[in-house]
Amino acid sequence: MHGPIGISRRRQLARGAALLAGIAAMTAARQPATAKAAKSDFHYQDRPRDGKRCVQCKHFVPRGSDGTGSCDVVEGTVSAEGWCEAFAKKA
Repeated sequence: MHGPIGISRRRQLARGAALLAGIAAMTAARQPATAKAAKSDFHYQDRPRDGKRCVQCKHFVPRGSDGTGSCDVVEGTVSAEGWCEAFAKKA
């Protein structure tokens, strides 16, 4: 059965579902895939531990020549000479 303008209820529901899916996809695209943890959550320290340094870790992203960078796991600026429990040696 068709509504007053010739669109079936099934088609209206399908269009509504597609619209909601599109809105959800746009919202998800604006948010980071994962949130970073606080440094304290991974016991970050600005010095090496057992010879392990952030600069040797696969999560470390160098920023400049000052020995600092960012991390894919913890938030904020980290030292290349630092360490945390998320340490994973670069391959």
